[in-house]
Amino acid sequence: MSRVRLAAVVISAFSLILAGCDSSATPRAASWHAQSGSGSYPGSGQAGGEPVTRPAVDPGGSSSASAKPSASASASPSASASPSESPSASSSSPASSIIRTTGDSTVALTFDDGPGPETPKILDMLRAQGIKATFCVIGVNVQEYPQYVQEIVKDGHTLCNHTWKHDESLGKKSADVIRADLQKTNDEIHKAVPDAQIKYFRHPGGNFTPTAVEIASELGMKSLGWSVDPSDWNIKKWSGQQMTTHICTNVRNNTKPGSIVLSHDGGGDRSATVAAYKTLLPELKGKFTLVAMPV
Repeated sequence: MSRVRLAAVVISAFSLILAGCDSSATPRAASWHAQSGSGSYPGSGQAGGEPVTRPAVDPGGSSSASAKPSASASASPSASASPSESPSASSSSPASSIIRTTGDSTVALTFDDGPGPETPKILDMLRAQGIKATFCVIGVNVQEYPQYVQEIVKDGHTLCNHTWKHDESLGKKSADVIRADLQKTNDEIHKAVPDAQIKYFRHPGGNFTPTAVEIASELGMKSLGWSVDPSDWNIKKWSGQQMTTHICTNVRNNTKPGSIVLSHDGGGDRSATVAAYKTLLPELKGKFTLVAMPV
């Protein structure tokens, strides 16, 4: 074999070796990315387990909350049934078990940031329609309006811990601070209703973190998200009849079998929410089985 041919063979073999290294580099990189935690944390659909802001909703448009409600069964018009005892969740681990659907064809109405001055009006309407709901209450408001918490429990609604002062950054604080906040809120609820069952926790703003979810689980509470957000909390953007119309349009367009609907009975002027639900409650009752989250 001539020196020229020998050199060509050596160069060709060396090229094949280099090509083999290059082809194996890409799978390793992909594997590393797959293990780097780049998947979304199942709080309100944001990534990496970081706190997230409340999802934006366009006026009359669809909610941008990431979770889609289950639509596997058609709704039956009733307001007395209970949702599945195992609502939809992402997995069994505490940090990935935020409930965002009822897990069946039922629909759950939830009211946050109370109790407040509008709470009795919401309760009166629910009572008149024979509908049960879930109330995510704030500790300082429970302290101010314990009688409304008593009414909520007396009427058979479900209670949810919504922290002591609606601290949207609570989940980023130490485990001890989070635990003390949630326990203080539960203790205040039990001052109003000693035997109240508090089986759910909702982080203000939907800013769930793995630590907050895990501590809530240690205290016997499941973390409760939502799948429909009509943005009735955004009183700086809408008010009066405009807000009422916005709430009605959004809830009508986005509520499906399995939905958990977010609304507010406290935390500001909720007169537009009250007005909206005067119309929405009979409509929703006619289309879905409306339930409180199970305890």
